[in-house]
Amino acid sequence: MKDYIAISKNSKEILNSAHLLQSVEVNALISGEAGAGKKSLSQYIVPDAPIFKAKNLQQDIIDNVINLKNCSIIIDKIENITNIDLLINWIDENSIRVIATTLKEELNSKIAEQFSITMELPPLKDREEDVKALTTKFSKEASTTLDLEQIIPSKLMVNISNNAHSLRKSIYFSYLFETIGEDEILMFMENYMYSNMHGEDSYKDFLYLLEVPILKAASKKYKSQVQMAKHLGLNRITLRKKLDIHKDFLND
Repeated sequence: MKDYIAISKNSKEILNSAHLLQSVEVNALISGEAGAGKKSLSQYIVPDAPIFKAKNLQQDIIDNVINLKNCSIIIDKIENITNIDLLINWIDENSIRVIATTLKEELNSKIAEQFSITMELPPLKDREEDVKALTTKFSKEASTTLDLEQIIPSKLMVNISNNAHSLRKSIYFSYLFETIGEDEILMFMENYMYSNMHGEDSYKDFLYLLEVPILKAASKKYKSQVQMAKHLGLNRITLRKKLDIHKDFLND
């Protein structure tokens, strides 16, 4: 059975509902941001069900190349269905149970009416305990995949801006970062800047790539702006100006 990490209180409540759905043959809709775990939760509910992207399923029905009856399926991003009546008729005629995912908060009323239960997955920023558990999982996965010693948690870079998608990527990058030096870092930056250098003010446009990491690192390392200014070799007025200029990045 597909594992589903649920340590946070709100995740445990959702998992309880999902556990109930394993034994109740009703259609269910799971909504939430990209990377919040919708597909994993769907597979927890119906582990052996085939997964269809909505657009592909619609085309398969039109082409009459799909032969399913009296079974469960998972439809990913059901909001992408454009021929709603076609899908509904196919579901009814073939006694198909649907567990669907969506990025939308509201769906077409005809589609929404097909679901007896709707669950909304909160983003990882609201599931602190889940983030810790997923970080541990991805760290072990990265260590095995890349054949590297496991990194201590304090050295892992954790990015949940795109939920589990960005979290997994940042953990893998943490492991890769352990194997690279200054030459590789400079090479990455040079290639990025070369590919994205446009206009007549490129120096100013790229300056944040240097200043933001320095300011973030200093804010973590030193307890006050006085200490930050001292160790960065800046006066406090200059430091405050830079913190204000980059505040959108620094508050992420």
